[in-house]
Amino acid sequence: MADPLASLAETVPSPSEWRLAMGGFASGVTIVTSWREGGPVGATVSAFSSVSLSPPLLLICLGLKNPLCAPIAASKVFGVNILGDDGQELAKRFAFAPEAERFEGLPFRRTGRGAPQLDQASVFIDCVLHESIIAGDHLVVVGRGVRTEHPSPRPPLVHHRGAFANLAPKA
Repeated sequence: MADPLASLAETVPSPSEWRLAMGGFASGVTIVTSWREGGPVGATVSAFSSVSLSPPLLLICLGLKNPLCAPIAASKVFGVNILGDDGQELAKRFAFAPEAERFEGLPFRRTGRGAPQLDQASVFIDCVLHESIIAGDHLVVVGRGVRTEHPSPRPPLVHHRGAFANLAPKA
């Protein structure tokens, strides 16, 4: 009997086709933060999802070349700063600015041994590393939530098809 999945393996999408397909799914925008040698590090991440309510687990996905991979592995902590609809410039800063400039003049704080919490985040989730798994060209990082803050009820910043979208009600 022929393997019904064999023909599917012949039609694997190219990386650009895959990126286009994945871009069709709207996602929230976060800045994930951690520590490297006592200093803050961070990057814009849209691959983020809740995993479990009990225990409170979430996941993020980082490209293997992302500068956050090593700091999270070393410090065992990371923070998910969920951006509100006013966070476009901050998202761009943490996506494109040189690493050394991302936190320049940016207000943030730390609670105990937790990760850097950006003052501009509408929601913050402090996590300890639960598990990480290499999946293709990405690292799937599972964190256990140890603290949350919800300082703002702003609508979320959303990314869809390579652009920011706004969910705020139209006047």
